[in-house]
Amino acid sequence: MFIKVIKNREGTQYVSIVEGYRDKDKVKHRTIKSLGKLKDLEAGNPNYLAELKENVKAGKYQPEPETLSLNLDLNKKISNPLQNYGWLLLDEIYRGLGLSKVLRAHQKGTNSKIDLNESLRLLTAKRILDPQSKWKSVQSQRDLFGDFNLSTQDVYRALDTFSLLSEQIQLQMHHAITKNVGRTGALVFYDVTNYYFETDLDDEPLKVDGETIPAFRKRGPSKEKRPNPIVQMGLFMDTKGIPIAFRLFPGNCVDVKTYLPAVEQIKKQFGIERIVVVADKGMNSKNNITETLQNKDGYLFSQKVRGTRGAPKDIQAFVLDSEGWIANEQETFAKKSMIRKRTVNKKEITEKILVTWNQKYDFREKIRRKKSVEYAEKLTAGERFRLTMRKGGKRYLDVETVDEETGEIKRLVPHISIDEEQIAFDEQFDGINVLITSETEMSDEEMLASYRSLSRIEDCFKVLKTTFYARPIYVWTQPHIEAHFLICFISLTIMRLLEHKLDGQLSPERIQSALLSAQCRPLEKGYWEVFGDDDFLKINELLGKKWTHQYVPLEVLRTYAK
Repeated sequence: MFIKVIKNREGTQYVSIVEGYRDKDKVKHRTIKSLGKLKDLEAGNPNYLAELKENVKAGKYQPEPETLSLNLDLNKKISNPLQNYGWLLLDEIYRGLGLSKVLRAHQKGTNSKIDLNESLRLLTAKRILDPQSKWKSVQSQRDLFGDFNLSTQDVYRALDTFSLLSEQIQLQMHHAITKNVGRTGALVFYDVTNYYFETDLDDEPLKVDGETIPAFRKRGPSKEKRPNPIVQMGLFMDTKGIPIAFRLFPGNCVDVKTYLPAVEQIKKQFGIERIVVVADKGMNSKNNITETLQNKDGYLFSQKVRGTRGAPKDIQAFVLDSEGWIANEQETFAKKSMIRKRTVNKKEITEKILVTWNQKYDFREKIRRKKSVEYAEKLTAGERFRLTMRKGGKRYLDVETVDEETGEIKRLVPHISIDEEQIAFDEQFDGINVLITSETEMSDEEMLASYRSLSRIEDCFKVLKTTFYARPIYVWTQPHIEAHFLICFISLTIMRLLEHKLDGQLSPERIQSALLSAQCRPLEKGYWEVFGDDDFLKINELLGKKWTHQYVPLEVLRTYAK
């Protein structure tokens, strides 16, 4: 920025403030502000021009541009020059994670010319803003404001390296978040989900250098009831709802068996001495409990209580005991707890049991049972009964084979009736939820608050599947699959960190839509026109960014998120 004095034909001198800008490879000038006639400006201060030059040089005078004259080419053909600059907010968080250090340190020891950091930046930004295949993400890289210039071949080659560095990248993210946001690894949340592939065939085991690599994409208990091969993902989350780490398992690995390997990995990976894991009843098994205690770790699990098989009888008796309940004033919620000793795998353990009753949950259970019984009544016909599995309403049927004339039991003619005893037994536990923990010093309130936070990990899975379209997956080699989920994991973490910065005032869907609305297009004289909806303006306000002008210089746009 500098002072320019021009003289017209009559010899009158005019003063203006001018700055340079780059138009492609050329440096041009544009007028920021016209100050008027020099003689008028010096009328009250003969040293005005010298002082103005000094102030501008020292950066003490920063005029706001008021107007900009543009020339419009009326013969210009229709085009779509719009680019997204909202991704720069995501990129700011990406840079703060320090992932480039891991990638560049790895690349120093190789001859690879692939820009790993640029590839990961692009794939992460695209996964958050406009989830696409890897190929489409590369083809549409020009839709993002910036200077991406990546080839499809290089990006696909980079996936192999991302898979190789997955644990290092997760560790670097953990260190950066611990430093910048604050995180304690003492209490974590864990859950498992799975993702399907657009194929009908399971993988076959591979032999590499004499070693057998187990099949990865396998049919298993799909959360979406799909027949396709799947992979399992175990995810850890901290108390702020920010992901910590993830691990993938073959599709035929049931949820309960992912628990111990995943916990072992996160402890070793992050150097955690002792960890307390909050998880649902799917992780609650005798083996998981004994191994957890043997490793000097802790747990907080939900516990099965309904049913005549598998549910602990001492807990059922405690639930049905009318003594000791503490209810709220509205009598819509009640709780009681006890310390319990039991023997698991020949070892005596001590646990705290928290039982709660919730009126809304009670009402919901009664509605569900009513529908199940109505369905069960339709199955009393033997032929229809045989065509269904013993689930849902069918569990309330008592099947006997009876001779209609003599009343003797026979094997071929079933007599089917509603099992009123089973219905009455189940009704006793309506509205009941049971938590067990190894941390006997935890208060009831701490147990409840910790377990309720587990719902946020379900929301993480929802964001991955519905907002980021993490499935179906169209890459098929195991390294590329691992890289795909690493990109999804980084994207989810960045979104959660942005939500944290915004104090949770906008949902991931609204943030995604707002960032997509942040489009820009080039004008003349180094200026760009920028757009953004109300949510985008709110995001800038919450982040303390002054971003209200419709037209900005290119250099200002480039530093938008810095």
